[in-house]
Amino acid sequence: MGIDVVMIGRPVVVRAGHRVSTDDLVEDLRARHDHPKLPVWVRMLRSAGVEWRPWSAPLAETAGRAGVGVRSRAAYEASRDRAVTAAQDALVEAGLGPWEVDVLVTTHTTSWTIPGLDVDLVGRLGLRPDVERIGLATAACVGGGHALVHAVRALRGRSGGRALVVAAEDLSTLYHPDSGPPSMQTVLYGALFGDAAGAVVVSAVEEAGAGDLVVEDVWQLVLPDSADAYWGVVHESGVLFDSSRAATSAPGRVLPFLTGWLDGRPVEWAAVHPGGPGIIAGTLAGLGLDPETAGRHARDSLAGGNLGGVALLDVLARTLADDDGDGGASGPGVAVAYGPGFTAAGLYLTRAVPGAGLPAHPGGSDF
Repeated sequence: MGIDVVMIGRPVVVRAGHRVSTDDLVEDLRARHDHPKLPVWVRMLRSAGVEWRPWSAPLAETAGRAGVGVRSRAAYEASRDRAVTAAQDALVEAGLGPWEVDVLVTTHTTSWTIPGLDVDLVGRLGLRPDVERIGLATAACVGGGHALVHAVRALRGRSGGRALVVAAEDLSTLYHPDSGPPSMQTVLYGALFGDAAGAVVVSAVEEAGAGDLVVEDVWQLVLPDSADAYWGVVHESGVLFDSSRAATSAPGRVLPFLTGWLDGRPVEWAAVHPGGPGIIAGTLAGLGLDPETAGRHARDSLAGGNLGGVALLDVLARTLADDDGDGGASGPGVAVAYGPGFTAAGLYLTRAVPGAGLPAHPGGSDF
């Protein structure tokens, strides 16, 4: 039996408490390194679109942590605590108690732990012991998008079902400047990201209310021949992020798959993963949208740090809060996230008009 309507609530995002500016990081790097290419890398940082980023601990403390074990424990504990707060706030936003959650989808990549965040949240949130769990551990930046897709699909045939999506990352753990000689990648990825958690409730309902954000279709992609674009490495000093020249072309290579999936459906707005200014502008242009107007919320999110798997939830929250302004989600639109692999995830979204019937899924399928 199919479902009537799947709708997404407004995401809640909780940022870490310490604000680290790009100037702070540049000063720290210059104090630690005398590398001939450092001036070039500093210009790269300043052009990355990030003005400041939320970190779990002060800059000196973060840089001084030694070893993958110390860093992983600190990263997990900080991200888990933010995840609990974001999830609790999202349940309040949706007017739900923890025992009303049928499906829990989590994404958390920046520290390795057993059991995972999904198991930890069951007890800390007071969810039902038999809640369905989907734990994503390696999705990284695409995590928020993939988690939403999994939540929507998990609600097939569950009219009245509720899914709680929780994303949490502690990406400041990538900044360990004394782990070895600097490179362009260690400088960029150590400084690009911020620490945050986000959560949102996805619901299967008989009829959405006026203005509710309805999911009409979902999409996932592993870009062919792209494993050499982005990847993570567990080093003795901690987790590192790396990439090759293929990283610059991967988002553009996704666009034909994305537009092919959309198949001519109208797109009036887009919540795009804020991986960088070029990714934002290129995706919007490929969707036929004005990058300046349609990209405002993604750029604003990026200015406060790339939040990794939480980033798409942050852009979506900003977009939904701006219904009356340029870039708001007033008509049909799309949410798109990118991540290592190279992978992508998307959701085609509309605003509900009560009494207008069910969303038209391609081929009459339920996602």
